Amino acid sequence: MITRTRVIENLDELLSHGNREGRRIALDVLEAGLAAPDPYDNVRSVVRLEGRRLVVGNPALSQPPGREPVEFDLDNVGNIYVVGGGKAAQREAEAIEHVLGDRITEGQINAKKGDSIRLKRIGVTLAGHPIPDEESVSGARRILEILRKARRGDIVFLCISGGATSLTALPVPGVSLADLQEVYRVLYFGAGANMPAANAVRNHLALMNTKFARYVGDATLVSILTTETPPKLKVHLFERPDSADPYNAAIDVLRNYNCWDAMPTSVREFLLARDPQYGPLRKEETQGKPHYHFRVMGPEYMLEAGLRRARELGLNAT
Repeated sequence: MITRTRVIENLDELLSHGNREGRRIALDVLEAGLAAPDPYDNVRSVVRLEGRRLVVGNPALSQPPGREPVEFDLDNVGNIYVVGGGKAAQREAEAIEHVLGDRITEGQINAKKGDSIRLKRIGVTLAGHPIPDEESVSGARRILEILRKARRGDIVFLCISGGATSLTALPVPGVSLADLQEVYRVLYFGAGANMPAANAVRNHLALMNTKFARYVGDATLVSILTTETPPKLKVHLFERPDSADPYNAAIDVLRNYNCWDAMPTSVREFLLARDPQYGPLRKEETQGKPHYHFRVMGPEYMLEAGLRRARELGLNAT
């Protein structure tokens, strides 16, 4: 396992004044909580080698819970690709890289600018977040190229975490990067739309957001996911419009936030065209295909780790 560096880098400065003992306790709890959501160990428990078999799955982490692991005979596996994006995606991919090593054919991960590049065999592009940039587009284009190479017998590992919407943004035809950036600025930062509402619009405007599976053909897709909500928790951040048409839902969001008229012409024309080939994944696109999804991390890890550390320190914590 990799030795982790301290999360709170200016700890000494924070402990140099004030109520030092109180600060030490609070920072100790915070350090434990902030260190816990690193997905590396969980990915290592999900993806592992047992002789010539590649085993993917952990009943404690599977979705749905308790699902049996999936096994692959490496002698019958073709190429192995690793792609994805998000603020935790590089750590997910790093765990896969440490398990599979030179068995990985190629890969591409889009991480956030400011990160260090940790991967050796898998390409990394440091891209824009929270607003996508040219690197988001170039890295996403590389991901799409790799996805389209996949054939029956190949395995594609898809590493996704929070931030992927911006970091892997590849605009649909007819919509420019500048147009997509304007959508983010006006809707998300100007009007203050919450994330589910913003996603109801911007996921339509990018080729791959939530639609990676569209491009892998008959290859096996293994999604390694971190989520931003605890399991079994219903989060009602956005009352979705009463529309069976997802394009209508996106238009309704823009109208509800008084943003429709402020959208670039290309965006309005695209949404009004309702082209199904760029819409959400259809059931027939994935039904019966070897697609597996594993949730490896969520915010409950942070909360539970902080709680454990607080109790270890003698606090009456809840």
